[in-house]
This record gives sequence, C-alpha cells and structure tokens, in this order.
Amino acid sequence: MTKLALLSVAVTVTLVAGCSHAPPPAPPKVAAPECQTGPDWTCFTSGPCPTPELKGMLCAVGTVENVSSMSLGRETAALKARNEMASVVKTKVDGFRRAVQDSASKAGAGEESIQKIQALSQATVDETLSGVSIPKAYYNEKLKVHFAMAALDAKTFADALRGLKQAGALSDEVKKDIDARAESVVSEWQSTK
Repeated sequence: MTKLALLSVAVTVTLVAGCSHAPPPAPPKVAAPECQTGPDWTCFTSGPCPTPELKGMLCAVGTVENVSSMSLGRETAALKARNEMASVVKTKVDGFRRAVQDSASKAGAGEESIQKIQALSQATVDETLSGVSIPKAYYNEKLKVHFAMAALDAKTFADALRGLKQAGALSDEVKKDIDARAESVVSEWQSTK
C-alpha cells in the first residue's frame, strides 16, 4: 500500500472510532412542577376562583421562588398576586371604558362627559383594587416556591364599573348600557377557565 492509501485508511478508522463513541443524549428537559405538588389553586393564574369557599369571586395567583424568609416570601407572593389582579382589572376596565365612551359619543354626550368617563375609569381601577384580599397562601417546601391568591368580589367589581354612570349628563340609554356592560364584563370573566 502506498503512504497515501495508509493515511486514508488511518483517517477513516479514526473517524469511525470517534463516531462510535458519541456522548450519550442529554436527558429530556422536564418543566418544574411548581404547582403540581401543592393545592389545586396553585396551578391557577386568574379568573373565577377555583375553590368552593370563594365561589362567586374573581381570583389571581402570584408566585415567588427561592425566598428563604417565610414572611418575605409570603408578602412577595401576595404582592405578585395583587399585581396579577391589577393587570386583569386594568385590562377589563380599559375595554369597558372604551366601549362606554363610544356608546356615550354615539348617544351625543358632550366631550366633558366623555372625558369624565376617562377619569372615573381610573378611579374605578383604584376602588376595585382596594377591595382585593389575600385569602390563601401556600409554601411548597420541596420546590421552595411561595404562592398567594388574591380575591375580589365580583359584585363589588360590577358596582365599581357601574360608577361610570356618574360621568356627567349621560342619557338613560347610556346608563342602561353601562349596567348591561358591567354585568357582561363580570360574567365573561367569571366564565373563563
């Protein structure tokens, strides 16, 4: 054999030997089962409360990981639950406000009333969030995750939305529309899973 042929065989044998010893495949990544080892409500994000004792209320859950202080972990999870609730409430109120402003505009309400709807909608968010409580907290010791559930009475939220009827000289038609829309927003939120 020529030197070139021997070199070619040696390279081929080296390559084949190298390929036969490939590293073992990496184990599949498994998502951390943060909530699967705790109460069912810890797997929840936001919507109608998933626990029978809070039936008729709207809930949001906040979590925080790796906080060794129990009180700080609980407090931080509660803050995150309130923030989740605030995000959902703000989104619902913003959509409600736009629909009410559109309805008021079509009904011929003055610009002052339409602007007052804007101001009242922010007050509605603030008023609603002041009614939020934290009825549940849980610490998953194995995973070192704190959970907290924020709850809001659906009737309180609907009543706060109805407060937009105070936006100046609104017609009875617009006020009825506000009542109907308030019920619709709460019913829609309660029916989401």
